[in-house]
Amino acid sequence: MNRYTIILLAAFLALVSCVERTPGHFQDISGVYFNNMTGTMQVTDSLDVTFVYTAGDDLDVPVRVQLLGRTSSDDRAFAITVSSENAEEGIDYVLPADAVIPTGASYADYIVTLKRTEALKSEKKMIFLQIHSNENFGLPVTNVIQYKDTVSTLEYRIYFSDMFTKAPAAWDANLVGVFTQQKFELICKVLDIDPADFNDPSVITLAKLLYISAEMSSYVEEQVEKKDAGLPYDENAFDKETGEPLNFRK
Repeated sequence: MNRYTIILLAAFLALVSCVERTPGHFQDISGVYFNNMTGTMQVTDSLDVTFVYTAGDDLDVPVRVQLLGRTSSDDRAFAITVSSENAEEGIDYVLPADAVIPTGASYADYIVTLKRTEALKSEKKMIFLQIHSNENFGLPVTNVIQYKDTVSTLEYRIYFSDMFTKAPAAWDANLVGVFTQQKFELICKVLDIDPADFNDPSVITLAKLLYISAEMSSYVEEQVEKKDAGLPYDENAFDKETGEPLNFRK
């Protein structure tokens, strides 16, 4: 009898422990979070960009705002704030008129337009974006953990400048001399070369570099002659610190 009692008791406990627990329905979730990826498909909470490979004075940076939940038949506004300690809206950056998840969409790219200014040649600026809850969306995802690092999905930082951290991939000091940003910008201006081409050795080839060296050396010599003759000349052909003519040879 004791054995049967134990069996019945075990069955009762199993029945009690198996009481159904209903999970929250996906359709009841309505949230947003930043979902921006690196080239290695890892979520990141910051981006560092430079104007040096941009021909124009504007640079559009899409910031991905991801929906968690079902799409809607209406546009839905999400709440976002943008601030900065050293960049000014309207001068250093421009924000979209609206912040919405469009009808039927599962995400929105919030486009921040960065503006090229002279200050960016000597100073890196930063814009801080934060996403908030509102009447349309909650914040169910606050961060993700990757390789033991915690990455925020509610905050995003954009760092931007007009400075190089290293010479572009196609630059060869043996052919066009030691790299400087002033030389790079003068080449692109005088020879009408897209700055981005210098990151592609298949475009800026050995032959192209030899051509650049010859043409730019000739251009600098012309500016020196004009300066010596008291005629208008291109000041950018002379080193801004030393005043010496730029050298486009080894």
